[in-house]
Amino acid sequence: MLGLLAGYATDPMRTWRIAIKKAALDRECKGARESGGHWHNEGLPALYAAMTVELAVLEKFVHTEEVEEEPLVLVAIDLPDDPSLGLEVKAEDLPEGWDALDDGGSAAAFGTAFLKKREYLYMRVPSVIVGEGVNLVINPAHPAYEGVKLSVARSFRFDPRMFKR
Repeated sequence: MLGLLAGYATDPMRTWRIAIKKAALDRECKGARESGGHWHNEGLPALYAAMTVELAVLEKFVHTEEVEEEPLVLVAIDLPDDPSLGLEVKAEDLPEGWDALDDGGSAAAFGTAFLKKREYLYMRVPSVIVGEGVNLVINPAHPAYEGVKLSVARSFRFDPRMFKR
């Protein structure tokens, strides 16, 4: 990253998600606000992302019952590359049961509190699927969210063999 040394803006931090095409660039996170998620309760917007394309695929796959009828896309999410905008949360700092499929709401309560504080743009959390993987919960209510860029990288489809379990 010579950009900072040379007086230029730094490169963004790129993260990923798989999304239904018609909602891929929804910066207001309407779907997440309406339904809530593992890391937040309904009523609050949140944007979930993975640090790698592979983890983004797994995260979408575990929430998909069968081959999606609606077109999917791979979405690149570029965040300002400023570590002070993020909160790193290790597994040992999370509430008991955060990684259970039915955690009783402990992860959602933790994430909801994070979102309501609006102190950080994003929270880095371990993946429930692959503990070594890192996901981000991005807060659209944070002032730095205006610097977050969403773009469709390409169309996406699951390999049909993934559903023959």
